[in-house]
Amino acid sequence: MRISHSTAMRIVTELSDIIRQSINLMDENGVVIASTDEKRIGTVHEGSQKLMEEHLEVLIINSDDEYPGSRQGVNFPVEMDGRYIGAIGITGDYEVIREHGRIIKKMTEILLLDDYLKEQKRLKKNLRTGYIQEWVLDPAAAGQEAFVRRGLSLDIDVRLPRRAVMLLPLTDVDDTLEWQRLLERTEKALRRAVSAYPQALVICSGKKLICLLPDWGDRRLLNAVEAFQAGARQEPGVELAAGLDSRAAAGGDMPLACQRAEKALYGSVSHPEHRPIFYRELRLEILVHEIPAALRAEYVERTFQNCTPEEREGYTQMLKVFYACNGSIQQAAERLFLHKNTLQYKLNKLSGLTGINPRTYQGGALYCLALAFLEEERLGNWL
Repeated sequence: MRISHSTAMRIVTELSDIIRQSINLMDENGVVIASTDEKRIGTVHEGSQKLMEEHLEVLIINSDDEYPGSRQGVNFPVEMDGRYIGAIGITGDYEVIREHGRIIKKMTEILLLDDYLKEQKRLKKNLRTGYIQEWVLDPAAAGQEAFVRRGLSLDIDVRLPRRAVMLLPLTDVDDTLEWQRLLERTEKALRRAVSAYPQALVICSGKKLICLLPDWGDRRLLNAVEAFQAGARQEPGVELAAGLDSRAAAGGDMPLACQRAEKALYGSVSHPEHRPIFYRELRLEILVHEIPAALRAEYVERTFQNCTPEEREGYTQMLKVFYACNGSIQQAAERLFLHKNTLQYKLNKLSGLTGINPRTYQGGALYCLALAFLEEERLGNWL
């Protein structure tokens, strides 16, 4: 194990605050990598070199000129798995500092071991995340025996059926760093929530979270996702949109399952209450996502021809409410806080501008498709 400079400085700072003595931490080559005296960092401590070369348990230095680069004090080896990986030195008169020596040595080893275990945990998490991302992106990967074995070494069995869920935190936070922190907090909360189920997997993928949950029935899966959403609301101003695949998948079927969950996520983001959406509930949304963005934009321009961008925005909001009320003038007017005559006037004006009557069956279909395209554009900016 190699001691990093940042870890070494943290240890030296913490320990010197406790014993109020000057402390140096040397690497396996006897080079000072952390010290309460910044001038000594990067210098060679020949006393620690002797300590490690001769495998001594302690080295007492009685004067500053006894070993080049060393000062009066006491030095102990830093051990890990029975191997010397560095040395810790306390500057000062031996009679004054000897009571602290072995305690400082042991505390240094404990802090290094804790840091090492955290790093190993981080590395394993990164390996698992990379493996899962490879799995959900490459249908051919799961069919390879070597890939399956690699997963088992990471405690992931891709042969087990799982339910794919895609989640996206929705918030007004603009700061990229703060948004990333929110995503990380959400991921940790999800991991805690499913920690009782070893086969459950949670990873970040861009702005989204992918959850591969046990092969639960729809009701249990929905209850779990709604609990996730309730937990996310503990963060002020945060909602958690959720898309759910409609059946379990395993192996090479998982990439397609995640694609279905992602399409369902679009439906959840666009829903006024961001309720969880199963893939089987999608209708028009299945097609919209597959149409090229340029073609969608051209269709919207043609549908709302002769409207300024500001007018189009206003008519879009009006039509959303109008069609949500199934074309009821009275209900839509109430929800828009308009007199019904005012709403009818606006609908007629839109018909005159575009040549498409929003109150007819055919016109309604054309406008609904345009609204779906606009929503897809908005979601694309979000995701």
